[in-house]
Amino acid sequence: MPTIDWNESSPPDTESAGLGDDRIRSLKTSIRVGLDGEHVWPSGGGDAGVHRLGSARAYVGAQSLVSSSGTDGRLMQTSDTSQFFHVGSGGTAFIGGAQAISAGSFPGSVPQRHQWVMEFGVAVTNTGGSAVVSFPNSGYSGLPFMQLTPRDETAGARVNLAVLAQGNFAVNSYKTTGASASSVTFHWSSIGSRVF
Repeated sequence: MPTIDWNESSPPDTESAGLGDDRIRSLKTSIRVGLDGEHVWPSGGGDAGVHRLGSARAYVGAQSLVSSSGTDGRLMQTSDTSQFFHVGSGGTAFIGGAQAISAGSFPGSVPQRHQWVMEFGVAVTNTGGSAVVSFPNSGYSGLPFMQLTPRDETAGARVNLAVLAQGNFAVNSYKTTGASASSVTFHWSSIGSRVF
């Protein structure tokens, strides 16, 4: 970080006016040194003012501030969710984070407002051979892709998706004979999009 000779109390009212040229040059030097830390600012003039590569600092704040005013054209690291965003008046784009999925296609119709989300877990059907599971974190903005796998396949039970919604899904479990199978433990995973 640049250190500049900056004193807004200088020069004093009693100083000789003849020192004015020195004070003007000193002021220019102090401004150049202060700006040159992050901007191209040559002492002899010419192209100036653009950011030096890698000098811009990301804005840090809670994710609730992602679309706040005064953040146009900034990069933002969220302090509470460890996610990275581009914040702009033309749209806010989720760039990445520790929980991000790298996929070969964009989610949703407006990629800047959507992100891929994956949820997974383990559940058990009831005595009637069915189960309803709610997706965590408020579900999805559309219907997700689902995968179901019975944990104990030696019992001959299978699990079928009965209902799929944005906020939950329902399954039925069957024996190979077609009768309902109770207390079948199954793994589930889902991938879908969520609007932020």
